[in-house]
Amino acid sequence: MKKSHLATALFVFLAIFISSEAQAQFRPRSRSAMRHNHRMAPGKEMLGLRFGGNLDAEKYLIGAHLYLPAGAFWNFVPGFEYYFMPEESRYDRWQFNGDLVFKPRPAGLLYFGGGLAVDYRVADAGKNSTDLGGNALVGLEFGRPRSPLKLYVQSRWTFMDDTYFSVLGGLNMALR
Repeated sequence: MKKSHLATALFVFLAIFISSEAQAQFRPRSRSAMRHNHRMAPGKEMLGLRFGGNLDAEKYLIGAHLYLPAGAFWNFVPGFEYYFMPEESRYDRWQFNGDLVFKPRPAGLLYFGGGLAVDYRVADAGKNSTDLGGNALVGLEFGRPRSPLKLYVQSRWTFMDDTYFSVLGGLNMALR
């Protein structure tokens, strides 16, 4: 793993730890206080579908993810994408992600974050390859704070042997 990827991962994990300690100090003491103060209430678990394109490689993708609350402002978002490759490429490409997303206002539009990316290529000839890297992302989520459905658009940079820029859109659906 490159030193810059290791430094990025260390920064993200320190930010999570420091933020969770700070959030614990301001957490409402009762469920009724949490219900009336929606800005501090943790988010919902959501299942998301995504589609988009890798603009650098001109490839389209589809995928899915889970949106798991990790605090009042943080969400852990594991997911995967399948890239539509041309026939002459002779391999299938999958990307698996584990991103941490920060929303400065839980009921707001803007979010940003980053995380780990694993690129897996399944070749027709049996020579599979795996590449490890990182993601940086920024996006907007549209929908009412308590709505079971939310639309989103997202820009994502993936840093591996090459750097890829993708534009994604999709739908998040509440699981409960």
